[in-house]
Amino acid sequence: MIRRPARLGIFAAVVSFATWRFLSKPHLSLLRSGKVLGRSMTNKVLDDEYWRQRWVNNQITFHKSEVNPNLIKYIAELTAGQEKCRIFVPLCGKSEDMKWLADQGHTVVGVELSALAIQDFFKENKVEFTSSPMEGVSDADLYKSKDDSIHLYKANVFDLKRDIIGEFDCIWDRASLVALLREDIQKYADQMRSLLKPKGRCLLEHFEYDQSKMNGPPFSTPADVVKKLYAEGWEIQPLQVTDGMNDKWRSRGLDNMTAQTTLLIKT
Repeated sequence: MIRRPARLGIFAAVVSFATWRFLSKPHLSLLRSGKVLGRSMTNKVLDDEYWRQRWVNNQITFHKSEVNPNLIKYIAELTAGQEKCRIFVPLCGKSEDMKWLADQGHTVVGVELSALAIQDFFKENKVEFTSSPMEGVSDADLYKSKDDSIHLYKANVFDLKRDIIGEFDCIWDRASLVALLREDIQKYADQMRSLLKPKGRCLLEHFEYDQSKMNGPPFSTPADVVKKLYAEGWEIQPLQVTDGMNDKWRSRGLDNMTAQTTLLIKT
């Protein structure tokens, strides 16, 4: 009995030394990168506040300052050649795509968690707007352009049901599906279907890469995952596969990424 305190003291010292060794370089850098012993650690809490803070801190590398070239390239496929479509843009941020779509004569409806992103969109594009609280949805507001061509909801995308925002001819999903936690994506895919009119279309951009080498978002969403998510009630048309690698992804540990564009048609 007399020796037990000494043993505990030795054990504590060993644990402390091991902890110090683990938290020293290079292990600390592995923790910060979200990788330990080749396994990916999900160390981000991807809740609503996480995304709001990304905008507050200007950590918005996902934002593009120009209109998406694939949207321009495949606009006829998205709209089926129709004019004056009603187009939904989930997790829209302050995307330049929305102004471009409105300038083509379409009505654009977006949803975004960050009021700052929405306000920046209108200010940077010099579009006059009004805002008002949404009825029936907590902590939600509606921002509308004066010409009524752009409606942006400050809300959680899962709170916007069809009876609240109506139906759409098209959905433009550039960075929405790939940003969501994997346990939410089937729910999301089902919701998108519920918002589309019969024969409605969704143009989807998604990525494929080795998820063990980089934490999302964006999360790897290969073609086989898309097929499972949209297996029932959809026609799936792959449009394009390109090399998606750039310096940003290399700095996060990737050596290969493909960018894919897929057309989904509600059947």
